[in-house]
Amino acid sequence: RIVLMSFGWGTLIITGLAVAGGALLASRVQRRLDGIAATMVDVSHGRLDTRIPLTGKGDDIDIVSSQVNAALDRLSALVEGMKQVSANIAHDLKTPLNRLQMILDTASEKNLSGQKIAAELADAHAESLQINETFDALLRIAQIEAGARRARFTDVDPGEVLQTIAEIYADVAEDDGKSLSLAQPQETTDRIHGDRELLTQMFANLVENALRHCPSGTTIKLSVARQGERVVASVADNGPGIPAEEREKVFQRLYRLDHSRSTSGSGLGLSLVRAIADLHGASITLEDRRPGLAVAVSFPLASD
Repeated sequence: RIVLMSFGWGTLIITGLAVAGGALLASRVQRRLDGIAATMVDVSHGRLDTRIPLTGKGDDIDIVSSQVNAALDRLSALVEGMKQVSANIAHDLKTPLNRLQMILDTASEKNLSGQKIAAELADAHAESLQINETFDALLRIAQIEAGARRARFTDVDPGEVLQTIAEIYADVAEDDGKSLSLAQPQETTDRIHGDRELLTQMFANLVENALRHCPSGTTIKLSVARQGERVVASVADNGPGIPAEEREKVFQRLYRLDHSRSTSGSGLGLSLVRAIADLHGASITLEDRRPGLAVAVSFPLASD
């Protein structure tokens, strides 16, 4: 009987401790869940800088919370990017839209000759094409960032892509008083997995950017080489280069250096380059050549 009573009391104590421990654990879990809920409420009210507090224990709740925080970081960055793009669109399109309105106002004057009206309408057409080019580029970037082109990926020889670019732009560069050449790569079977059309667009944009912003006499060199488990393709010039503090900004949509605002272009060429690189899992490095700039794009090798 004494044994039974001892067993009963022991069972009761253990059960009580288990219940108390369970209640304490449930309370802690509930507080953490309440913290998650409160964070999501803050986010729904527009406070995108709010994050779920982590305990550092590395348990399932911490893992989920870290993933949610990472998603919130991306969301916050996207929203800030959209705000910046909206501001840049308003800034960069205000001038051509005002110019277009002035041209059309002038063309509508009754005392203009037919030849003068035709000239004004030609200018208006050119302005409208520039505006359409900007929006087409924005749409293309959005489609690339959505990953819609991954279905077209094949194994691509980057050397062949650069060879095509060199053949297309060599004469253009010469006519502009510049030179463009491709460093002959060694025979290789190295391939990258990607969309050939987009890769061609990427390097065309880089070359056009160099041609647009470099003075007469500039030398532009294309090259591709294997570096470990990656393939690095580069476009290098001996032009004016880009200030160190501006190098990351040039990939922002519609961002333009002050000295380049007088040149043609939508300000989206390098944004498109970044979008294509991200789609291919590639990294971009801007290197100061003193003088000049080298843009190196590092791709992972295609899997066998």
